[in-house]
Order: sequence, then C-alpha cells, then structure tokens
Amino acid sequence: MHQVIVDRLEAYLAGAPGSREFTAHLESCQECRAELREMQEISSAFVALRTPEEIAPAPGFYARVAQRVEAERPRSIWGLCLLDPAFGKRVAFASVMTLAVLGSYLITRETEYSAGPASPEVIMAQQAPARDPDVMLATLASYEP
Repeated sequence: MHQVIVDRLEAYLAGAPGSREFTAHLESCQECRAELREMQEISSAFVALRTPEEIAPAPGFYARVAQRVEAERPRSIWGLCLLDPAFGKRVAFASVMTLAVLGSYLITRETEYSAGPASPEVIMAQQAPARDPDVMLATLASYEP
C-alpha cells in the first residue's frame, strides 16, 4: 500500500471523506483499491461485534472482590522459610547458645596470651639462639618497654 493511502486510511475507514489526492490514487491503483476493500470488510466485521449497550458487572461484584483481597493477607518472608513463629524463636535461641558454648571453649583453650606478652628475654631466645652473648646483652640492655 502506498504512503498516500496509509496516511489517510484510518480517517477514511471511520467515514471521513477522502481528499482529492486520496481518491485520485485509489482510482489509478488497483492494488490499493483491493487492500482498501479488504480493510473495509474487516472494519465492518469489527463493528458487527460491538455490543449495543455497555456491559456492567453484576451487582455486588466489587464488594466480593474487595472482600477477597482483604481476606488474603500478605505473607511474610519468614512464613515461607519457617512454618511456625515459635520454631523461629527456638532456632535463634539454639544459635545463640551454640555461639556462647563455642566462644567459651575457644577462650579457655587459648593459652598463648593468657599470661600477657612474653618478656624480651623469651622473645630473643625464641628468635635466634645466642651465638654471641654480647649482642644478646646489648639488645636486652637497649630494650625499652
């Protein structure tokens, strides 16, 4: 279909009179005339499907919909994971107790820092055994806590 027809097609199908350019093109172009006839048939079929009066919902329809919406409360994310709120509280309590037991176990097993930091003599003895006692003595003498 040519652009001259496409531009004014909707108005023509709605019943508005066509312009001179529009009608002249329809008279000269067999292809556009055939397509326009098909579209007029489709348009008249749609008009036949239109109901004579506006369809309204049955009385009480809106009230039933509103009741249904109110009856379905939104579900929380916890409702999907945990079946019962009391079960969730039990899981939280068990988690806290597990954390307390593991924390106390780790604290009682930690012996490296239990007496405070090591003395400079112990650190020097662990890092490098004394080959030269004079160097060790100079290091210990220059130590400032």
